[in-house]
Order: sequence, then structure tokens, then C-alpha cells
Amino acid sequence: MGTLTTRELVPGSRQASVFGVGGAFVAFISAVIAARVYVRVVMLHALGTDDVLMVLGSILAFGLTAASMTAAYYGVGRHVDDIPKETMVPMLKSIYSTRIIYVLSLGFVKVSLLIFYLRLDHRRYMKWIVYALQFVVVGLTIASVFILAFSCYPPAKFWDLTGEAEGHCMDPDSQQVFYEANGILNIITDICIYLAPIPMLWGVRISNRRKGALFGVFGLGILSIAAGCVRYDFVKKLAHNPDQYYSLADSLNWCSIEIYVAVFCGSAPALSVLVKTYAPALLGSSGRTGHSHGHPSGPGGTYRLSSRPTNRRRLSDTIDLNGSQDNIIAGQGRSEGIMMKTDIHMEVNDADSTQTHQDHFRFGK
Repeated sequence: MGTLTTRELVPGSRQASVFGVGGAFVAFISAVIAARVYVRVVMLHALGTDDVLMVLGSILAFGLTAASMTAAYYGVGRHVDDIPKETMVPMLKSIYSTRIIYVLSLGFVKVSLLIFYLRLDHRRYMKWIVYALQFVVVGLTIASVFILAFSCYPPAKFWDLTGEAEGHCMDPDSQQVFYEANGILNIITDICIYLAPIPMLWGVRISNRRKGALFGVFGLGILSIAAGCVRYDFVKKLAHNPDQYYSLADSLNWCSIEIYVAVFCGSAPALSVLVKTYAPALLGSSGRTGHSHGHPSGPGGTYRLSSRPTNRRRLSDTIDLNGSQDNIIAGQGRSEGIMMKTDIHMEVNDADSTQTHQDHFRFGK
């Protein structure tokens, strides 16, 4: 019987799961992020800080998948007796990188979500809640990266098999305590982050149907929390597992799933804009309206406004893009519900009729 090469997947190993899960999620999230960027740049012309952070977080997540696949290529997912000695060093280097990339990626994604929340609710106490969560997330991310990067000093000590490299590593029991504490804190921050929009959404002036849809979107965060809990369970099981490289494959898979689900949740509002514009039947709406992607439809750089009943303020029949808020005329009767901000970006507030893609929540600049 011939000797196995490092390119072969050992029957009964979990290597294939790392490649399968990673490949599927990379393809799916690539499409999600591409759609988000298209909506924000092409349709809304409003690429924001939260978009940039989400893209960076996704790129890091792809890096996590690549590092996990590399680790599996060299032995993760195999039983320890099946791992060739010559592949141990590159495998350990890959494992070392997954730990740091995971923390960074999750940190970027969480901060992106929190920046988006700042645009949902401008009440002072809600802002302070979000700022406090940002402080905790950023602090936890920086501290975790520092501890993981220098759990062995110099880092080369982490993958040294000879015992000849100078330096030292954190005591294994101390490392395990850190992993478990970090996992619990991540789960707690996840819960806080996905609960934060609930009081915000109650105060947003949108239809109950759309409000329910947004609750559903953020409700998907439960999946990310669940993935974090499963990952934490696998981390605990690795503590005294004599065949830990075999079980590590599952832990790496759930690290990726946790991040990718969070990316999807954070990008879902942008995807709803795309669906509402090009496939409105899926959301039960009537399709596009007169203007195209925020460009003027009237002469002289103006928007022609149709009349709909509402209790809000009234605009003149056309709005000059070079004008100011003076175009807004206070009305006592029932007229078009439009809010104009100082940057002349319009948001149509129509509770009972179809809205354009600019009516949706903007992710923030």
C-alpha cells in the first residue's frame, strides 16, 4: 500500500468538510458583498464607513477560510497518527494565522453593524448604547489579537517541534481559560448587538409590514449567536482531547459560519433594495418608480413628484437639486410625505404604498 501524500484526503477524516463548507460560503458571501456594494455605489451613490468595514471583514473571512483550508491540506481533520511529520510545521503556522484572522474579521463585522445602527436611531441614549458596544467590541478585539499573537513569544515558538527555539509559550491551561472567557464574551456581545435594534425599530416611522421584515432580518442574528455557541462548545472539547487536530476541523468550520452569517445579516437590508428594484414580486410590491437610481427625471436637474396622501409636510411639484431646504413648504392639509436632509438626499416616507430603493435604511457614510 502506497504512502499517502499531503494532497490526499484521508477516508474518514474531516478534511473534506473544511473545503466544502469554506468553498460554499465563500461563493455565497462573495455574491452577497458584490450585491451590497452595487446597491450602495451604483444605486444609492452612498458608500459608507459601515460598508467599507463589512467588505474588509468579509475579505478577512475569506482569508480565514483560506488559512483553514491550508491547515486541512496539511493535516487538520486527520487523526493525529495520520498526519505526516513533515507537514506539522506548515499546519501549525496555518492554525496560528486562523486564530488572529478570526478575531479581526469578527471585530470588523460587528463594528460595521454598530455603525449602521447609529443611523437607525438618533436618540442620545441609543447612541450611547451603541458607542458603549463599539468600545467593548474594539477593546475585546485588540486585546484578543494581542494575546493570541503573543501567546508564544516569539511566534515561531508556536510551531517549533524541536524544542530548540528560544522563547516561551503561555501555559496550556491559561490559554484554555482565555479561549473560554473570550468565547463567552463574544456570545454576550453578539446577543447585545442583535438585541440593540429592537428598541430602535419601534421608534422608526415605517409601515408595520416593513418593520416586521426588519425584525426578521435582525432575527437572523440568532443564527450567528447559535454558531458562536456551537463554536464555543467545540473549543471547550478541544481542551483535553488527545486527537485535537481531528476535532479542530469542526471548530474552524463554525468559526467561518459564525462570521459569514453575521455578514449576511448585516447586508440583508441592501439585498432587499436590490430585490425590491429588480424583483418586486418577491416582496409583494409593484416594482420600480419613475426615476432611475437617484438620477433626475425632470428638466433642469429636478425630480417630478407625484401626489400621495399623507399627514406630513408638502414639497412644491418639483425639487431643484441645486436648491435648498427652502423648497419645503409647510402644509396644513394632506400632501406628499417627503423628508429632505441638508445634503439634498431625499427619503420618501410612504407608509401604505410602494417606495423606491432610496426609501430603505441607508447604511451610513
